[in-house]
Amino acid sequence: MAVLDDNHSAITGSAAHSWQDVIKNSKIILFELDKAIIALMQEGIRGFTLNTGMTTQTVTNQDLPILIQRRNDLLEQIKKLESFNAPPAMKTKVVPAW
Repeated sequence: MAVLDDNHSAITGSAAHSWQDVIKNSKIILFELDKAIIALMQEGIRGFTLNTGMTTQTVTNQDLPILIQRRNDLLEQIKKLESFNAPPAMKTKVVPAW
């Protein structure tokens, strides 16, 4: 299967595989954002450390609106990438955990 790049040219092989890596990594970050949002919404929790696999970042309750917006943006990005990358039978739907 071919994937289109930004110039709408077909890319295959390792370039197409890199799209799958971007989707996989985005889902890992989405999972971490979900954990942080859920934790920070609980009473008594003041901070949470996000671990993306490459870096860690401590966020607080004050960061909650930014985390929610980042999560929503990332969810849209994943949906777009999956719609470009997957054949119709293999498309998946990302459903928020909360």
